[in-house]
Amino acid sequence: MKAVRLARYGADYDGVACVEIDEPPAPGQDEVTIEIEASPIHPADLLSLAGRYATPPPLPLIPGGEACGRVVAVGAGVDHLAAGQRVIPLSRGNWVARRTVRADDVIAVPDGDPLQLAMLKVVPATAHLMLTGIVPLQDGDAVIQNAANSSVGLAAARLGRRMGVTVINVVRREELIDELVRHGAGNAFLDGSDLADRVRGAFGGVAIRLALDAVAGEASLRLGECLSPGGTLVSYGLLSGEPCMLRPGRAIFEGVSLTGFWLSRHIAETPRSGLEALYGELAGLVNDGTLATPIEATYGIDEAVEAIRRAARFRRSGKIMILPGA
Repeated sequence: MKAVRLARYGADYDGVACVEIDEPPAPGQDEVTIEIEASPIHPADLLSLAGRYATPPPLPLIPGGEACGRVVAVGAGVDHLAAGQRVIPLSRGNWVARRTVRADDVIAVPDGDPLQLAMLKVVPATAHLMLTGIVPLQDGDAVIQNAANSSVGLAAARLGRRMGVTVINVVRREELIDELVRHGAGNAFLDGSDLADRVRGAFGGVAIRLALDAVAGEASLRLGECLSPGGTLVSYGLLSGEPCMLRPGRAIFEGVSLTGFWLSRHIAETPRSGLEALYGELAGLVNDGTLATPIEATYGIDEAVEAIRRAARFRRSGKIMILPGA
């Protein structure tokens, strides 16, 4: 069967290839074999291929942070999953046609669009948990975010509106403002040195209690200037590759704080019952159309290198997906 193998880290992705590997072993005690239907290429995947994400694991390895698939075989002792059931794996290593994993390493989800469900683990969960788990937001509060045209940004805009909070969306290119409006995300601002003045002019009477930062660097500084006293800046991405910035006076005299969010840590620390509840709720929002991530293109697994290079382009209209089991 086919798999994507990473043999060497590097930003040029020359260490990535589609290769033939052995079929996975039959599921043993408390294991299942799943066929991977679809897997997105996220910024975290690109950073992982370059060796710049968290602690790079030993090579060679099969990349792919998340996916959607179906159970094709069930091992002894597994009574909560059945062949044919759609699942999302919680572990990495999903750019492969089939894999055998621990049954506790997958979450069953209702049938729906496999391309959207393939992004269930990361995109809506990241947005939902940052909006609900960092500060207690109330009706009438506001959240500001950069990279608002990203998949997480669009999910946060929709979820925030559903919660009754105002979401202020910041992008780096003017043409993205119309794109945000098409996706139902208003309150759009072009990033710039005077961002805080323009935001205060439009939302001067609103408490901006939370800022979601996917860029870091000076973009962090500008978001931090928009926060109300006591607000929290959350770093969850490093698109710029630069350190986060926050003016000392804001932290010392106005109580503005900086924290981070990493979904992998949340998954590791949350009981299975909590994960099942989280992803059950979010799957319902995906399947009823409340949450939807734009998709630019899909590729078969033998075209994975081309897919990765396309995903790394600066300007795209949506996610690039790999279809390992196609």
